[in-house]
Amino acid sequence: MGPQDTPKLSEYSTDEQSQNVPIEILTGQHRDIFTRAVGNVLSTEIAQITYAQIADGLPLSSVEKDTYAFRALTYDHPLHTNHIDLCPTALEKTRELYADFNPHTLCMDCKLIHAYQAASPGSRAFQTRLIELIAVAIHQIAVQIFKLDTGLHKDDGIASWTPPKENTMFWRRNPNDPPPTLFRHRFYRDYDQYPEGVADGVGYWAEARILGGVALFDRRKPESVPSIGLEHLPSIDPDAIYFHSNRKRVTYRIYGLLDSQKQQLLDFLLSEETPPASCPLPILGDDDNRQRVDPEEPIVDTGIYRDEWERKPPPRDKPDGRVRGVKDGLNYPTMDDWKASRSRGFDKKEEMYRHLEEDSDP
Repeated sequence: MGPQDTPKLSEYSTDEQSQNVPIEILTGQHRDIFTRAVGNVLSTEIAQITYAQIADGLPLSSVEKDTYAFRALTYDHPLHTNHIDLCPTALEKTRELYADFNPHTLCMDCKLIHAYQAASPGSRAFQTRLIELIAVAIHQIAVQIFKLDTGLHKDDGIASWTPPKENTMFWRRNPNDPPPTLFRHRFYRDYDQYPEGVADGVGYWAEARILGGVALFDRRKPESVPSIGLEHLPSIDPDAIYFHSNRKRVTYRIYGLLDSQKQQLLDFLLSEETPPASCPLPILGDDDNRQRVDPEEPIVDTGIYRDEWERKPPPRDKPDGRVRGVKDGLNYPTMDDWKASRSRGFDKKEEMYRHLEEDSDP
C-alpha cells in the first residue's frame, strides 16, 4: 500500500452506540484545550513509537518483554528474533496517518463530553474530565489504526505462530489458542464484551504504553458504603486518577496518581507549546503510590474503573495470587497492605470452595 492509498483515520471514527457524540460539538476554550492536548500527546516519541507498532502489525520484542511477570509469549516466539526493530515504513505510515487525522472526528460518551463542557477551565472537575477525554482519545486512535489493518506482517506467520504442545509454558499462558493480538494488557482481554472487540484490547495496550497505565476513575457515589472486606479502599474522590500498568518493575495493582504526578500530566496536556518543552510520559507508579486497589476484586465492588464492561469479574476457579505466603514489596508497600490483600485472597478462595460444595450437592 503506497502513500496515495493509505486509509485515513477519520474514515474509521464510529458512532455505533447512541450515547456517543462527536468531539466537534465542544465549543470555545474547551474545544481548543482538548485539541491542543491531543496534539501534545501525539507529538511525543512514546506515542509515535506505540502507534507505529500498531501500524506495523506487531509490537517490538523489547516492548512485549516489558510486561509484568508473565508475558503472553515465551522466549522462543519468533517475535523475539524477527521483530527487534520497527519495519522501515512503519513510522512513515504513522506520520501519514497523523497528517490526515482530525481529532474532532472522534466520538465519545455524551455524558463525558457534557461534564467536560460544563466544568469551568481550571477547576478540578475540568482537569479530571480532560484527562479522561485524552485517555479515551489515545484509546480510540489505537482502535482506528488497528482497524485500518495495514500491518506489514500478515504473511510471515509471526502473529499466528503456534508452538508444539510440548511448549507447556506457552500453552499455560494461552490455554485455548494463540492470542488474537500480540498487543495485550493482561487485565484487559475481555474481547467478547468490548464494543470494538479485539481492537479495544489494543486500545488499552496503547493507553498503558503511552500514559503509563490504563486510566481509571472513581465512579463511587458519595453515599456509597464499601462491601464487606473492601473497607481498605481509598476515600471517595471523584477527581482521583488511577492507573493500571502492565510493565516490568511496576505493580500489577491499580494505583492512584500522586497530586504531583497528576499536576505533571496536566501541565503537559495544557502546554500551549507543541511539542511541550518536557514530557512526563509514561507516568509509572512506585513505592510512593500508596493508594492501591486489587484488580482481583470486581469493579462493581471497588467502584474504580472507566467503563463497566472493561473487566469481567475473575472466574471463581482462577488461582488468586494474593494468597502467596511471601510479602512482595513491589506490589505491597506496607506489611498491613499485604496482610489485608492476602486476607481478601483467602476470602475469595473460601467463597470458591463454598460454591463448589453447593454445585456438588444433589
